[in-house]
Amino acid sequence: MSDRLSSRVRRSTLSIALALILAASLLPLATVAASARPAPARRMRPATPELIERAVRRGEITEARGALYLTWAFSAPRRVPEEYSSATPWSGTLPLLELQRTLPELGDAPAAAAARSTLRAKTFACPGTTGKLPKKRSTKHFYIQYKTIRDATINQYASALETTWKTEVGKFGWAKPPKDPVSYPKGGRYPVRVENLGPGLYGYVTGTRFVGNNPATPWNDRDAVASCMVLARNFQPFPGSTLDALRATAAHEFNHSIQFGYGALVGPGSASNVMIEALASWMEDEVFDSANDNYQYLWPDVTVPMGRFDPGFPYPYWVVFRAMAERFGTGVKNGSEKVYQTFWELISKRKATNLRALGKAFKSSKNITLAQAFHDASIALRFLVDCSITDPRYCLEEGPAYAAFPVKPQFQHPGDHETLGPPQDSLSRKIANDFALNWIGLPTQNGLEVHVTNDVGKGVLKVSVICLAGGEVTVKKSATATSTSAADLPNLGLGPCDEATAVISNVKMTSATPKKTTRTDYTIEVI
Repeated sequence: MSDRLSSRVRRSTLSIALALILAASLLPLATVAASARPAPARRMRPATPELIERAVRRGEITEARGALYLTWAFSAPRRVPEEYSSATPWSGTLPLLELQRTLPELGDAPAAAAARSTLRAKTFACPGTTGKLPKKRSTKHFYIQYKTIRDATINQYASALETTWKTEVGKFGWAKPPKDPVSYPKGGRYPVRVENLGPGLYGYVTGTRFVGNNPATPWNDRDAVASCMVLARNFQPFPGSTLDALRATAAHEFNHSIQFGYGALVGPGSASNVMIEALASWMEDEVFDSANDNYQYLWPDVTVPMGRFDPGFPYPYWVVFRAMAERFGTGVKNGSEKVYQTFWELISKRKATNLRALGKAFKSSKNITLAQAFHDASIALRFLVDCSITDPRYCLEEGPAYAAFPVKPQFQHPGDHETLGPPQDSLSRKIANDFALNWIGLPTQNGLEVHVTNDVGKGVLKVSVICLAGGEVTVKKSATATSTSAADLPNLGLGPCDEATAVISNVKMTSATPKKTTRTDYTIEVI
């Protein structure tokens, strides 16, 4: 929704969430930040929650009236006034979390009271749902409630969910989500509701009750939360085919269920939104590699640091996470998934969080630093070649498909951010700390020297000169520029290259969870 929503989500704690749910529904629930896949960034008309939020900001409606309209967007979408309703796809959990956080602050305003009353009446199996569903389908691991389904079958829903469980829990060994200790389906199956959701709403995962320790982990998670899932009954309006959208959503959402179960979304050291959402988007490929539904989020702004990547729209960053780990294997146990499984376990154990947890995960599971993994990914993401003739560190299995995916001009892959001419050319830029990158085009001639100086700031700038020739990416030379030493890359033979780029990655970590974006000034010269 808004920056205000994003900041509130980041500040959320378990105690606040419990208090809000108690106020809204009189049930001891715990709701935290996780969400279904949002609308593509290239949308034209804002989604329903944004339309409501903007109206509140303009003073067109009160905050209490906005809360009521958002409540209706979940429970009675036809009641939302037309000017605040949109068919643009949107994700439900962050707006629902914002609603639950805001309602107790709105006092006795009639609209706020009506919204609270609506939420109390709409708890059932999942907060925000609309009523009892007459049809039931039990699989080995899921209890699915539904009424009608459009453009798909209940067997397809069941298959998508079971394949997801068998991959994420069965094959990969991620800890299964805990059952609600008070109210749960027969056999402890995970509850899923297939709902006639409002325009553009994919669905959501939300907490149902605080568990504390997840029995599926050998350590005390302390912050584990039982959860439930709500899926749209009609995926036809969303990007791609109905089945691909359904499968990708199941894989994505169930990964949020696991995150809840690790206690990684609440309490001390909880994960940031980019980790929560972009890693769930990454998981879509691990479970259903051919769905490619996450292509709709291409491309992330790689000049924005990983540690501060857009908390309101973090989904595009999945491709960076993929580029960092793909070399270790995709869709296989102990491959890429091992890095990110270890990441969530470290948060669950309260041993580290966010950037620091990610660094520990790469080092302990694959014996590589986060700095090197990010820099290698920076190279792979620049040229997007497949891995037929290129070192797997510097290519992507689906790189050409990413490059060919149609997006509007403002969302296209940027290529080089700037370009240097023949010697003696130079330019100065700022680059964010906490894992951001720049691509600087170089002249394709022999006998060059590239010189990079860190002018102002504490950045650690890993610099590699990259040559693309005949579809193969090679690293000519690498060096590092810090506040005390420059990066000198002499005697570069770039004449045979079709393209040449200086890849500059700022791998300085200022904090596990940076509270602000800091930058380093640098100068790059061609001599």
